[in-house]
Amino acid sequence: MESQLYTTPEASKETNIPESTIRSWLTRYPDIFQMNIHLVMDEHSQKLWTQAGIEMLRSRRGASKNATDDVANSDSETDATNVLESLLEESATQLAREYWRLLPGRVLHRIKQMRENPTPEERQIVTVSVRAAVEAGTEHLLLPSYQPMLLEGGDETD
Repeated sequence: MESQLYTTPEASKETNIPESTIRSWLTRYPDIFQMNIHLVMDEHSQKLWTQAGIEMLRSRRGASKNATDDVANSDSETDATNVLESLLEESATQLAREYWRLLPGRVLHRIKQMRENPTPEERQIVTVSVRAAVEAGTEHLLLPSYQPMLLEGGDETD
């Protein structure tokens, strides 16, 4: 049964989700429905739904506020897994976006902390980096706050 493929109208009947909704989801959420996992293309470039795709559609329907009563009455363990998978996918996307939004500020804050109050290990890392910049002839690219390290000419751990 896993090898069964469904056209969008067949997927609509299988899941009780209107065809227009399925097509809309494909357009709105292209990264949720993955080719060769949820969908495959036949030799005529028609999209066909796999069993995994049908389950993903059911999970999206189950997570939606407009879920029908038959969803509530279907196998609760499968529904819970499908709803959880849908929520995890959405949460993972939100977390990834938030991570990339916050990353530059956090990194700059941490670099400032390393510069102003370094641990011995961090001081060694910075010293090696400053020396590498000098050897490469790129010390002019260093922040002005690193100038004292250039003048020190050495590392206290040497």
